[in-house]
Amino acid sequence: MTQDEPSYCGISTLVMVLNALEVDPGRVWKSPWRFYHESMLDCCVPLDDIKKTGITLSQFACLAECNKLYTEVKYANSKSEFLNILRENVKQCMAIDDTILVVSYNRQVLGQTGAGHFSPLGAYHEESDQILIMDVARFKYPPHWVPLTILRDAMLSIDTTTGKPRGYLILKLRSHVQQLALLRLQGDISAYKTLFAPRLKEWEQFLAEEALSNQELEFETVCAVFTAIFMGYIVFHDFSEAYQIMQAEGKCHNNCSDMQLMKQANSCGHICRKILSLDTASYITSTGVCVLLLAWPLQETSSERVRILKRRLENDLSKLDEKSLEKIMTIRHQIEQISNTCKNDIVES
Repeated sequence: MTQDEPSYCGISTLVMVLNALEVDPGRVWKSPWRFYHESMLDCCVPLDDIKKTGITLSQFACLAECNKLYTEVKYANSKSEFLNILRENVKQCMAIDDTILVVSYNRQVLGQTGAGHFSPLGAYHEESDQILIMDVARFKYPPHWVPLTILRDAMLSIDTTTGKPRGYLILKLRSHVQQLALLRLQGDISAYKTLFAPRLKEWEQFLAEEALSNQELEFETVCAVFTAIFMGYIVFHDFSEAYQIMQAEGKCHNNCSDMQLMKQANSCGHICRKILSLDTASYITSTGVCVLLLAWPLQETSSERVRILKRRLENDLSKLDEKSLEKIMTIRHQIEQISNTCKNDIVES
């Protein structure tokens, strides 16, 4: 494939990976094909922003995690240990079918036009210590071989957006993947600059205020304020109702689609029960808002209000099973990326 836009190298690379791993996007691209397309990757960064500036390594990881992939991010450094680990990771990824290695590097170090770029790796030639870059900008460069040491040097280039070096990601399909995200932020996040940013600022100002002396009243107040600010920013996909309707109408069959819906309904019910059993759920009636608060990334701060809230939420999170906690952490990663983008826009304006 080739990228649709000059700055789409990151999401085009992810699309290539998702389709290669046969991940079901949960929706039809063009009937009857269910393939990923760049336009579907809108959960962490607005596509309009990606079209202008591309994405960073952490944003790539966020998008990958939101679309059912396990991710491991490695930032480059000049030590020989990093090069040795990179070489071993390349060998391992080339030897198995369910894991793909994606690199983020500076084209100029390779003597190419352009700057920061993402592409997946397709092969490794051990004798010459070269890797095959499957360039997603096919209109510029076909797949080409590059010495691993030169690629490492290209990764050392600093990304001006983050102030960090570039690097690589190891991507793998999760072992207990579900076909659709049961929990996620609103899909239309392109409106976040006008809607989400002021709410984020309001919430942070509230957290900076002095906490109430009565801790129960304090937590009740925090939950009420959070609900008032962020109601409607979380989507909880409840598949159980759809499955029950199909059962009642006698439309359920033993095909893949119906089996998938049944699994989704069971999984949704399981997570709902887990969330509703937590202490936080007794203060917030909306399951979606409760999930959003549990997922909220609270930074270390001198605020007593934040410290009290963090203790309460961590106590609840410790009661969740691995699958439910994984969903919460995926949303936390989304919030971090969107919040950082909002803050950057406020600084620039």
